[in-house]
Amino acid sequence: MPKIFDLTLLPLYRLHGREMPSPPGLLALTPPRRRVRSRARDRLIVQLTLSGNAPSSTANYMQMTARAAEQFYQTPGSLTSALRAAATTLNDDLLERNMSASGQGRYALGHLILGALRGEQFYFLECGPTHIIWMSNGETKHIHDPNLSGRGLGLSQSTEFYLSQITLQPGGRLLLSPKLPLSWEQTLQRDNRPAALEVIHRYLMAQTTEDLNATLIEALPGKGLITVVEPERPKKPALSAVPAAEDGGLSNSRSKPAPSVKLYEPPTLKEEPEPPKETIEPAPSAYAIPPRQERATPRIDLDGRSFPSSIPRATPVADPIPDEEPFFDQTEEIEEEYEPAGPPVGKVVVQQTARTLAGGMQAARQTNKKLSEGFRTMMPRLLPGSDSEKPVSLPNWLMALIAVIIPLLVVTIASVVYFHFGPNMQYEGLLAEAEAARARAIGQPDPIAERIAWEDALIQLNKADDIRITDQSRALRQEAQNHLDTLLGIVRLSFQPAVSDLPRGAQITRMAATETELFMLDASEGQILRAFLTSTGYQFDETFICKPDSYGEHHVGELIELQTLPKANALGASVMGIDSSGNLLYCAANQVPQAVPLQPPSIPWREITAITLDADVLYVLDAPEVWVYSGQAGAFINHSTSFFSGQAPNDLINAIDLAVNGSDLYLLFADGHLATCVYSLLDTVPTRCTDPAQLSDPHPAAGGGDTFGQAHFSQILLTTPPDSAIFLLDADAQAVFRFSPRSLELQNQLHTLANNSENPFPSGSLTAMTANPSHVLFLAQGEQVYLALDVP
Repeated sequence: MPKIFDLTLLPLYRLHGREMPSPPGLLALTPPRRRVRSRARDRLIVQLTLSGNAPSSTANYMQMTARAAEQFYQTPGSLTSALRAAATTLNDDLLERNMSASGQGRYALGHLILGALRGEQFYFLECGPTHIIWMSNGETKHIHDPNLSGRGLGLSQSTEFYLSQITLQPGGRLLLSPKLPLSWEQTLQRDNRPAALEVIHRYLMAQTTEDLNATLIEALPGKGLITVVEPERPKKPALSAVPAAEDGGLSNSRSKPAPSVKLYEPPTLKEEPEPPKETIEPAPSAYAIPPRQERATPRIDLDGRSFPSSIPRATPVADPIPDEEPFFDQTEEIEEEYEPAGPPVGKVVVQQTARTLAGGMQAARQTNKKLSEGFRTMMPRLLPGSDSEKPVSLPNWLMALIAVIIPLLVVTIASVVYFHFGPNMQYEGLLAEAEAARARAIGQPDPIAERIAWEDALIQLNKADDIRITDQSRALRQEAQNHLDTLLGIVRLSFQPAVSDLPRGAQITRMAATETELFMLDASEGQILRAFLTSTGYQFDETFICKPDSYGEHHVGELIELQTLPKANALGASVMGIDSSGNLLYCAANQVPQAVPLQPPSIPWREITAITLDADVLYVLDAPEVWVYSGQAGAFINHSTSFFSGQAPNDLINAIDLAVNGSDLYLLFADGHLATCVYSLLDTVPTRCTDPAQLSDPHPAAGGGDTFGQAHFSQILLTTPPDSAIFLLDADAQAVFRFSPRSLELQNQLHTLANNSENPFPSGSLTAMTANPSHVLFLAQGEQVYLALDVP
């Protein structure tokens, strides 16, 4: 089991030489109620620092950090993808703000550190030349790579960032800072374990007199609490804790741990007495809070609570705020670097085109007016026998014709120019973005950063393909997809139609296969279909009978599940089906089906959803119970026993499928998660269950841990020995995930070919899967069944 840590945060914040409480850009969150399932165990820390000459209020900070946190908790998938989405949201906010203020010569540059903690793994994302220092057991690790993290947020549409990962140790400490004073480096290199966190705080604050905005973090074993401690002040210190309950909480609360997420609101500064007129105010810091206005909290809704959304405009400043020394060099180049190089793409092209059309229409009106005046002046001079300078009045119909034709002409020309050059400019810009992402990926030592760069390239190529597909884009797509497949363990299989002439309108929902036979459950008729292997492939058997009917004294309803049987069985059948009342139907080619009812369990049948066989033992999933029938040569005439001698999983009623391997039971639930149970043969030891089971992805590029938040598994299959594996079907993604049975580590992902022209599957979800002992994989979609022979 992964360790759980409590985090204590102690800000180091000095502004204009005065030590202040928590900075406005610091935010700490536990998972709120309104979040995707894959973010249920993730705690988030946001540290945003703004520099530049654009004023930023506390409300601006709170609005941006809360919006980034909301994006993080609403993004499914891996932790790294959620961190990236939050950083992109902040970059978009700052870029839009800078573009709107570009006419005034103002800009804001964001330096961001995002930290996401899951168990003992702390994932960090840095934007800008920020610093993270990890101190544990006398060792110090400095995480700082400005070549990858870039200059910061708000300068361009692309978001540069650097990802890193730390395994927490009890008593370990972290320092997060956008700028590291030189005097701190020697102090932090020492072994500071004996010193209390407050002692280190006071010592660091005394080492320098410059303005600071950093955070000290201490990790101790606990229950997942986050505590923000304000520095000691003359009167009373403030201490707040964030509960790790599932309903979430927000750090820096002023009272008892709150059961729900609240907006982090740093304390505001007390207004100082107005200085004498002759006093010159010192230049504010780059991340200074402007003079306080009448504040209103921005609208934030992370946990179902709404707050007022009005934010007052800052009072216009008569003189520009002098620039503080930024956290990067070449300050004089910021104006040139602000405008993105290359042709405009996407939204920028549309905006420029709209401005061109509007300007064209305005020019048309002015031209129309000038032409009218010219005609009135020149026509009398062109007419013979007239020496009068008096202008001639043109007919109204001619004036109306001129007023209509000229604007139409201008708009037509502008439209032709846009449709001829606009898409080309968009395509070239998107292709350039894809090439830039490829350049970042090539030679990238960090597999996570490499994966993200190739994903960026595919995103840009998808947009470019909506405009035009070229050989260059195809080659780049193939290269990016091949690298991603290698990084994530994806195996591409060539599927082809398996069976032709299946009944039209069939809905294949379950399948089972032997070396030479394929059985398919048609849910539309509640019957089992059969196909057999020939020299040319599988052929549908029209004479095979295995459907609802009365057989002897027993009536069998619509079949809901099927299982193949060993060749040596008492009834000489090849396949066995079951209906919702527990009646078994044994079927074989060229034979009349035989019906044998199961002995009813001690509790009446509720809703049978799945069955499986293991070593002549039949397991029936009748949620919320799993009944076990011991058999003999394929006949199950004994009474049932319950699999769970102890407490079953809480939501077993939502289980939809199962697989068994000896004493291990695997349960798949409707929401896609997996549970495992180990059967105990001892009366004194109850059957143990792990719900949910922890799936893991060992591929370094995946970021580690459970990275399957975007997958929704709908069926489970345990393949035959000796190389048994658990197959989980992700129906929406048209993929099969293969896991090791014991450790539940991902071995690989089985996908269709990436090239659409070679992929036989139409868009839509798959409906069934199975595999035979020869490792032939079968996938069904509606009435169509496909197979792949090259399964590794």
